[in-house]
Amino acid sequence: MKMKKLLAWLMILVFCFTLVSCRKVTSDNSSADRSDKTSSITKTETEGSTPLLYRVTDNNGRVIWLFGSIHIGRENYYPLPDYVLEAFDNADSLAVELDINAFEKDKKLQTQALSQLVYTDGSRIDDHISEELYNKAVSVMEELDIYMSVFDRYCPAFWSSMIESVQYEKMGLNINLGIDRHLLDRAYENQKEILEVESAELQYQMMAGFSDDLQALLLEETVDMYENPETAKSELDELMDIWAAGDEKEFSEYLANEDQDMTTAEKQLYEEYIKAMFVDRNLSMTDYAEASLKSGKEVFICVGAAHIVGEGAVAELLKQRGYKVECITR
Repeated sequence: MKMKKLLAWLMILVFCFTLVSCRKVTSDNSSADRSDKTSSITKTETEGSTPLLYRVTDNNGRVIWLFGSIHIGRENYYPLPDYVLEAFDNADSLAVELDINAFEKDKKLQTQALSQLVYTDGSRIDDHISEELYNKAVSVMEELDIYMSVFDRYCPAFWSSMIESVQYEKMGLNINLGIDRHLLDRAYENQKEILEVESAELQYQMMAGFSDDLQALLLEETVDMYENPETAKSELDELMDIWAAGDEKEFSEYLANEDQDMTTAEKQLYEEYIKAMFVDRNLSMTDYAEASLKSGKEVFICVGAAHIVGEGAVAELLKQRGYKVECITR
């Protein structure tokens, strides 16, 4: 699977960041008329970023929006371009993978979600991964000053996410500048309805459901990312630049690129990873988008960008179901 696929988590899973960001509680934040709100929206040049936005229309003229998030960000992403903000401000509701702001303030929900990652059969992480990998991971967490012995009761997915989140912060990447967080803050400020496409518990259950071998591979790659920070930073920069540029073809090709040096065993684990992280969730998100259209509300759906763009993603699946899907272009 290698590092590039691991870094794609930035575009597909809020989970990786809520483990750390739950200790960063944001402040509480306290509709326009709907007269032909979408007809004038076009994509224009902006100094910061020009991310991809899709307008989905059904046969009755009802509209929803698909916008791909990246869960960390840079200051120069903002302000978002007018074509994004106009669509967002005109929409009735914002739908995100999960409401991070609400999650960070709900200690009970955090406990329930994290409980999905705890071994309940009396085993420990070192019963599920090799001694070598366990020792390496402990060393990394100690160097990052985040290791506690109680973590031995948690599965490797928890360890991977803790290491990644802190490492991203050390690279100067800011989880508080993530696109979904930015739009959530704007929605709270404007008292816009906030909906959840998934939930924290669902995401945690999915990760805990990965096989031991896949979780071990992901942890191994996380440790490799820590041990090779320059390579990781270079590939992160590439990924973030592609998102900001909004080139649909380049983005699709990046996501479709498969490492050629995987072993047979790694390829099998990769298939497990793709099915859980992409295939199953993309279908569920497409169902959600279709239901949103049928509801009559104009919903601005903002989920990880890798769920929106490319083969088998939500935009393509909605096209296959007969909806008109337009990529807003320069």
